[in-house]
Parts: sequence; C-alpha cells; structure tokens
Amino acid sequence: MAEYRNSIRSKKMIREAFAELLKEKEDLNKITVKEIIDRADISKSTFYSHYDDIYNVVEEFESEIVSVIIKATNEYIISHKDDFLPYIDKIIATLKENESLYKMILSSHFPIHFIEKLKRICNQYINKDINLKALSEEPNKRMAQIDFITNGTINLVVDYFRGSINITLDEIGILINDIISRLIK
Repeated sequence: MAEYRNSIRSKKMIREAFAELLKEKEDLNKITVKEIIDRADISKSTFYSHYDDIYNVVEEFESEIVSVIIKATNEYIISHKDDFLPYIDKIIATLKENESLYKMILSSHFPIHFIEKLKRICNQYINKDINLKALSEEPNKRMAQIDFITNGTINLVVDYFRGSINITLDEIGILINDIISRLIK
C-alpha cells in the first residue's frame, strides 16, 4: 500500500514539475526530462517507471480531460434529460480538482493542438445530439453553429485558466448550461 501511495505521489510530482516548466518556458520542446527530474526531486528511474518521455506526460493530461468530457457527455446522451447542468458540473468539478496544473499548462503556448483536438471531439458529440432542436437541419449551417458553441465554450474555459476573465469555473458552468438549455427547448 505504501508503494502505491509513493507511486501516486511520484506521478503527481512529475506532473506538477512538468506543468511549472511548461508555464515558465512556454514551449514543450524546451523542456527536458532532466529538468523535470530535478524540479520534482526524483530519480531518473522513477520518471521512466511512469512515463516513456515528456510526450507521455502531455498525453496523460490530454486523456484525462478528454475522458471526463466524453464520460459526462455520454451520460447526458443516455439520460436524454433537458438539464445539462449535472454533466457540466461533473466536468467543472474535475477541472477544479487539478485547477493549478491546468492553469500552468493552459497558460503556455503548447495546448493549441490539444485545444483543436478537444474541439473536434466536442463537435462530434454535439452534432450527434438530436435534442438540440434550435440548431439548423442544413448540415453546413448546423456545423457552423456547433463550431460557434464549441469554440466559445472551450475558449471561455481556456481564458479562465489563463487568467484573462474574472468569473469562476462554476459561473462558466452555469453560462454553458444556460446556452445549451436554450438550444434544447
């Protein structure tokens, strides 16, 4: 059990060190494993027991965020409820759990590719949602509307993590829910 706790602690230290370095350097390619090891105060073997390279650390952050969004969206689609807020709340709660890490990562220049990937995933799910009655039936207009919703939502969250807006994650969740619930009706 102590070994498991040490493993969790080591991964957390690696992730935090990586996020700090990414915020400082603003470029993934300028970060080395040695810098992460030194910052996290761990051995090289400890790093490599958890990750193959720096890109695996990045992939873990990306996968974590994407899986939370997909899980919440799937739960919403299965339930067919008109209230999206419980699912948005799940996403916001997860973002809040690692808020300081996400702030460091999203304040760098790195996440451009990840943000685009996230937008594509969200667009696919929104396009499948037949409950969004206010969206156009014409495919090109519908995709433009979905892009508008997705880009606005994701950019709002990114702006929050970058510190360029002065509302809370909870308020962002309420805004998103309000917009989506208007589209459902």
